[in-house]
Amino acid sequence: MNFSTIHENPVLFLTWVTAFGMLISLIEATLKIKFENYNNIKRRERMIRSLYPKKLA
Repeated sequence: MNFSTIHENPVLFLTWVTAFGMLISLIEATLKIKFENYNNIKRRERMIRSLYPKKLA
């Protein structure tokens, strides 16, 4: 692709910026969902551990 035509056509430039922004947003949302799921699993494990005593005898 000839990148010198980007300066001549602002629509092409805006398309590239929008595509790049959407990619960044998708990556951010994916990481946020994974982080929230990880935190929920750890919170559930802590709650379950607190329900059962460590020493039964």
